[in-house]
Amino acid sequence: MAYTTNQAIETLNGYLGINNGEKEIIENTKNRGFVFSLPNGEKAVIFVYPLVHKQDNTKNYFDTRDSGAYERGVTWNYAIDNNLKYFCIGVNDTVDKYDGYAFSLECNESDIEKISGTINGSRNGPGNQIIIPNDYAPSKQVERIVNKLGIYITAVHKDNLIDYLTFYDNRPYMENAVLANLDELVDDTYVEREDPFKTGYESSFSRNRILFGAPGTGKSFSINRDRIELLGEGNEDDYERVTFHPDYSYANFVGTYKPVMVDDSAETISLATEKEVLAVLTDESKSAQEKYDLLYDRFKGDGLTRLPLLLGLYTDESFKTRKADGSDAAGDNSVERNHGKAIRSYVNLSKPSKGKKDISYEYVLGPFMRMYIKALKNSRTDNVKPFLLIIEEINRANVAAVFGDIFQLLDRGDDFVSEYPIQATEDVKKYLARELGGDPSDYNKIKIPDNMFIWATMNSADQGVFPMDTAFKRRWDFTYLGIDDNDQDLQGKYVYLADDKSQKVEWNKLRKAINNFLAKEKINEDKQLGPYFISRSIVVPKTGAEIDRDRFISTFKNKVIMYLFEDAAKQKRARLFEGCFQNNSRYSEICREFEAKGVGIFNHDIQLDCEVEDVKSNDESQE
Repeated sequence: MAYTTNQAIETLNGYLGINNGEKEIIENTKNRGFVFSLPNGEKAVIFVYPLVHKQDNTKNYFDTRDSGAYERGVTWNYAIDNNLKYFCIGVNDTVDKYDGYAFSLECNESDIEKISGTINGSRNGPGNQIIIPNDYAPSKQVERIVNKLGIYITAVHKDNLIDYLTFYDNRPYMENAVLANLDELVDDTYVEREDPFKTGYESSFSRNRILFGAPGTGKSFSINRDRIELLGEGNEDDYERVTFHPDYSYANFVGTYKPVMVDDSAETISLATEKEVLAVLTDESKSAQEKYDLLYDRFKGDGLTRLPLLLGLYTDESFKTRKADGSDAAGDNSVERNHGKAIRSYVNLSKPSKGKKDISYEYVLGPFMRMYIKALKNSRTDNVKPFLLIIEEINRANVAAVFGDIFQLLDRGDDFVSEYPIQATEDVKKYLARELGGDPSDYNKIKIPDNMFIWATMNSADQGVFPMDTAFKRRWDFTYLGIDDNDQDLQGKYVYLADDKSQKVEWNKLRKAINNFLAKEKINEDKQLGPYFISRSIVVPKTGAEIDRDRFISTFKNKVIMYLFEDAAKQKRARLFEGCFQNNSRYSEICREFEAKGVGIFNHDIQLDCEVEDVKSNDESQE
């Protein structure tokens, strides 16, 4: 059954807390146009529309073409003649997603006539109704949206409606001027786009990007630096970082049903108001009369006759009742109270929760879907910004299994949107409908929007990594970081080695000398040492050029020597650590000799290439 004008008027009256007798009805508007007095003493002219909602959710709109066009024009002219604010407001509380909301059509009457194809209340050619995007479901207190025709509509929760009418001044529309400022009430404006995945966001950064190189080349550092450039300094909300590992799965990455702890369903009461009522009813320290008095204001609107029955479920005591105007009730409440007592044994009386928990299963999003929803939500606003998913060590997991059908979405077109959509699962469709509005069927096909970026790091020479197939690789832009890239900050930074501190060594020169040796031994570059194989915080002092000796020696033993001994030069130990003589096959002895000899543990060529500066060992010269 169609939602009627009278129903819309009654609904809006309820939102405003008034009745028809309290309104100043404008003549010749069939009760749809009226003057409303605002709390600040101003008056506003309001015209009411019953929002049309197709049962299959294919169309939701202000029927500006066939409903009330003449009466709307009369109301508009009344506002102009009396220099009053004007609001064209639509409601439909029979639609779940619109219940509790009013939609304010922020548009000049002359523009509405052009769009609707009407003049002076009659059709004057082809036209359209003012459409509310089908996939839009209001969730904020105040939110502005823009439909495909460029018409601004503001969705206002009923609790904020009077504030909106008071604050917002739409008289500039009467002169076809710019939008009045709503920044204090509205965050971003919802924008209906022809393609919700295509926002036109431009960036010099690649959408799908993998940084790879030898360990210590600064892959994570570079991505973090670029993240700040992309998202802005201090932005911790618009990106997420995840590290892949061998057990990582599609369920972890995209989402799956997982057990979660919830309140015991038998003891859960859905609404806060119900919990407050229950707390009063079960309070053994209060008399029946005290309970009645405490609950009176909550029930006097439309439930005073139910209150004695409710109290009868919980108490045998007698109590006096009142009318809605506060005067004492003439009759006895014993009938209603006794009804409550009579059915008490058949009712499962709720009690305040004792904190018991149940296990339930809910669809829990993974990092990909969390960032996807954020990006898609933002793509429907007028303040489009980028969102970033960072994947560390992407090849430490089986990427074909982790990405699954998402793999297809990585193939982006010239507009940076996924070129080929995929079919969303029922779970994903329901979740997207809940988060973004609309019906699950609106999300049968999904694509990655152009404001979502996916960046990753990898080192193909790591132990235990998974291979990537060519089809997967070609969907990414690969950036190689060489072993000597980004080493500018290391220039001139030195440390004193050997037990007598007689060796002044630059870490960068020592690193390069070791790499030269490894290269001569036919060890690939991706196994060699990057500038920050030892943490930047150690090899780039905050002040001065001298590296902290104790921290460097400890880290060098535990990271550099261990890596060379166990991995990169495992088959070349004798030649690499020839300065240790017969101890070059024992890791602990190599570390002990490094403390005593410094670079003397290495091959003679390394000792020459790293350009050690011999210095006299005395405490004064070092301090």
